[in-house]
Amino acid sequence: MPIIKKLNSTVIDQIAAGEVVERPASVVKEMVENAIDAGATEIEVWIEDGGIRSIEVIDNGCGISKDQLHLSVESHATSKLGKSEDLEAIASLGFRGEALASIAAVSRFSITSWPKEQNRAASLKVTFGKKGDVLDAAGAYGTHIKVEDIFAELPARRKFLKKPGTEASHAISWAERLALAHIGIGFKFYSNKKMVFQCAASDSVDQRCAVFFGEKVARDMVFLKKKMPTISLEAKIGPPETARRNAKHVHLYLNGRWVRDARLLRAVREGVREFIPHQFYPVLFLSLEVPPSSVDVNVHPQKSEVRFREEGLVFGSIVRLLRKTLSEASWATRTAGSIGQEMKSNAVNTMGQPTFIPQQQVLHSDSAKPITSFEDTLGTQNFLAVRNTFLFREVEGGVEIIDQHALHERVNLEELRKEIKEGDILIQPLLVPSLVELSRAEVLQLDERREDFLKIGVDVSAFGETTLAINGIPARLKRIDPESIVQDLLELLNQTSPLSPEQIQEEMLFSMSCRGAVMAGDTLSEDALRSLLKRGGDLPQDRTCAHGRPVRVFLSYEDLEKAFYRR
Repeated sequence: MPIIKKLNSTVIDQIAAGEVVERPASVVKEMVENAIDAGATEIEVWIEDGGIRSIEVIDNGCGISKDQLHLSVESHATSKLGKSEDLEAIASLGFRGEALASIAAVSRFSITSWPKEQNRAASLKVTFGKKGDVLDAAGAYGTHIKVEDIFAELPARRKFLKKPGTEASHAISWAERLALAHIGIGFKFYSNKKMVFQCAASDSVDQRCAVFFGEKVARDMVFLKKKMPTISLEAKIGPPETARRNAKHVHLYLNGRWVRDARLLRAVREGVREFIPHQFYPVLFLSLEVPPSSVDVNVHPQKSEVRFREEGLVFGSIVRLLRKTLSEASWATRTAGSIGQEMKSNAVNTMGQPTFIPQQQVLHSDSAKPITSFEDTLGTQNFLAVRNTFLFREVEGGVEIIDQHALHERVNLEELRKEIKEGDILIQPLLVPSLVELSRAEVLQLDERREDFLKIGVDVSAFGETTLAINGIPARLKRIDPESIVQDLLELLNQTSPLSPEQIQEEMLFSMSCRGAVMAGDTLSEDALRSLLKRGGDLPQDRTCAHGRPVRVFLSYEDLEKAFYRR
């Protein structure tokens, strides 16, 4: 039988390092966070071969005194916690007292530090967990840490490292995340002796967004700032055309700490869902400040997930503020004129098949100016329907193309929201109730929530043990299939994470707005199309449908002239 024995301290530290030091980027993260906590106003990072060969972090922070250097590389030694109660109000970035000990256990580690109250600097070297003596050294005020040959004596860990270029990209990403949020600190990052980026301590959030997202994106980002009794929120959100399929450019910060929390990401997705295409993520900088005692940041080894005491309040605030801000953005409702606006134009009005429009009439119609009086003429401008899907019309400065389904979906959503807000939603009783066969549990589940469903215009009731009767649907939605509403309700009620009545209401509004809209290819009369355009003439947001797809696309005269080589 194998004999149980206690591991020596070096092996213990090397095993523990697995939670903190995953790759060179982890070293960069931990050491830069320590520099920030030390009050540094200038931080430099130098890496060689993606950090596999070496990593250096130099800061001008408060430094570590000579008599504490030895203790700084001991496990669970920290200046940031004193008693168990401190765990309930953690305000610093690093706090476990494991970072330096873990890094020193898996590398050739050296630290030189000079606090201003000392006469000179002191240094310490640790070789894969084996500590040397603390010695006097030359240096500058602050701390200089160098990490070399990471995992060189741990081949089982070393083999999982990627190519230097890949490791470098991870390290750069971490440095960018920290530099983006910590205004007042200057950052410089070098890879193989070449500067990758730099930020001056005086750079604003706007200037840092320009460094990391690009100047054009930063210029078009929408700014949000809101201070509430227990929550402060600041954000910059990129326009829809910059959205990506991954969350690489979603930067979420909680009390200055970059986090990748699934629930916060979901709140972001909910907040932008009407403005960003489905399954896409915006370019986003979002900084959230809450009392440290109201959040637990110690639920993940790398401190990237969090737990809130008042989760609903935090997430609800994020969703509401993002929606409100984006609905008022300049790119949410284009200023060239609302959808139902009357335009003077020589364009031919044709339904069904497209009709050729003389080019000079489209491109050079100086008479294409908005009419100022809409009382009798609203929504009656000339337009061209193509493939029973797209509506072309001339507007001031160019040509606009409208997707009939996306527009109808947005109209449905805004009209239903208004009726619910005013408590005046109209229910259209069905002449013959639509009956749906379900399980006993499903019928009971839906019947118990009947009052909640009535608030969104859906009237259901049990009709026997395994049958549900759909008695009425929102009067505004004339094209919707009642049975599809039931399936959508069941899907929402049976999600892994239970939804609140408000969340169910919002989700059903999205679903019903889409299902009740005309589809691409549906043939509509000229009067029906004009009515749709008129209903879309005064929407709070008319740029995207409920799923974030464009309602309309604008082509300027300049765009058209370039396409035909006239410019």
